[in-house]
Amino acid sequence: MRKITVMAIFLSAIALQGCTPDTSAAPVAEEGAQPLSVQQSAHAAPSNDPVIARLNGNPITFSQIQKPLIEGYGLNILLNVVQLQVAKNEVARAGLVISPEDIKVERDLTLAKMFTDAEKADYELLFKQFLEQQHLSEAEFDLVLQTNAHLRKLAEPLTRGKITEPALEEAFRQLYGETIQCRHIQLGNMQELVEAKRRLAEGQAFQKVAQDMSRNARTAALGGELPPFSRQAGGYPQAFKDAAFALKEGEVSDAVQAEGAFHLIKLEHRIAPKAVKFEDVKESIREDLNERLVDATVKQLRAQFASDVVKGLVIDQPVLKQQYDARITQRDQQIKDRDQIKEQFERERQRILDRAATQPTTATSTPAAPEVARPPASQSVPTPGAATDQTTAPTTKP
Repeated sequence: MRKITVMAIFLSAIALQGCTPDTSAAPVAEEGAQPLSVQQSAHAAPSNDPVIARLNGNPITFSQIQKPLIEGYGLNILLNVVQLQVAKNEVARAGLVISPEDIKVERDLTLAKMFTDAEKADYELLFKQFLEQQHLSEAEFDLVLQTNAHLRKLAEPLTRGKITEPALEEAFRQLYGETIQCRHIQLGNMQELVEAKRRLAEGQAFQKVAQDMSRNARTAALGGELPPFSRQAGGYPQAFKDAAFALKEGEVSDAVQAEGAFHLIKLEHRIAPKAVKFEDVKESIREDLNERLVDATVKQLRAQFASDVVKGLVIDQPVLKQQYDARITQRDQQIKDRDQIKEQFERERQRILDRAATQPTTATSTPAAPEVARPPASQSVPTPGAATDQTTAPTTKP
């Protein structure tokens, strides 16, 4: 999204409120300046078009900047305003109240998530840099921030009391529990996957197949060996971690699809958990889990409200309506294309597997773990205690 200034928002507010700047005073000519020409006089603003500036006596009117602002930035601003209004309506319907303190708390939480490794004193400077990098104005950011504050107010009652003792214990095991040592073979397509599985079924060493076939140049040279990692480790797709921790020592997974590649994973061994007492960290874990659950519920509410907006929004302004219809058409086409690609992939996958099944092998295949082929970064609401992605910054698109 391109940058829109606070002045643009201010001018839009003037138009919505029906306010007009005082234009009764005639322009004062500078000393020595020539009188306005007939051509300049012809550009005098209509009485219903507020003058917002003058250049050498020539009026710059509201309508002159309104059209490019609407064409360039109007739809995104409109959608953010609409989403905020939907959230306000739901908060009012629930009998809740949003205070300025709620907005401040939401802002503090958002900045803390955006800049986790920074000092709090540096947040504002980093925030300004973020806006510049993302080509956002603070006015746009604040619209989404307010929406998030309303969504949080709705989400908190829905999640209260949902963090159970078993969930805390499971989270403790994930945070302070075991790590695992694995090897993997990264493959680019189904043909490579079938070939790698064939070689493993023949009894070839996992390390040797990884060295020969893995597309990960760094780990291939090590026979696919990865450093030990925990369930909370960064840099690993969630589907990869789920599959690895589900294995028994010495077991090889079935195909794991993550971030555009296929992986075969072998669990070498498990490493004992850290010596930390559950009771010493129990409340901090509870706070962390509760915040994750609230964040996930906020995402779910936002998606629900965005769907309601698509169904109920009627745009009268011609330019905005045309842009909105084009965006909806593009979204629908992307969904259709994604579904078609998925169907084509599944057909090709089944064809290759069927063909591989008819080829004789010289050794009996060892049983494989259940297939885990979920896409990473799922947007579904997790059960308490499950790892979830945290929102690092508000999004300005529905």
